[in-house]
Amino acid sequence: MKKILIAALLTVLFTACERSSDDIVSPNTPATPGNWKVSYFWDKKDETSNFSGWTIRFNAGGKAEAINGSNTATGTWSKTSTKFIIDFGTHIILSELNDDWQIVSFSSSNIQLKDDNPLQDDQLHLSL
Repeated sequence: MKKILIAALLTVLFTACERSSDDIVSPNTPATPGNWKVSYFWDKKDETSNFSGWTIRFNAGGKAEAINGSNTATGTWSKTSTKFIIDFGTHIILSELNDDWQIVSFSSSNIQLKDDNPLQDDQLHLSL
């Protein structure tokens, strides 16, 4: 009887600790379709104007693409239930967006993110 009780208890504990499949958005599908614009970027001061003219697409396969006229940059993205991770490598402008952003709100037309480090006040807002 003790062995059955211990086995049942261990099963409950391991099941409760497993990550829900809802926590991870597969990078095989777009984060949300469309051409996103940086509507607000704060890094110790308002730097939104640095991203004027850029549009960003979060494509399938975890690929990100940013376009400004004839300039194109590629990067990566991924998303969990609490984080939105963006990486454009060392691009002189877009590397400012590289971070494990904490999701404040996420809808089909607006994404609001803040730095996951509580000592930083960086914010990134994207809109369609």
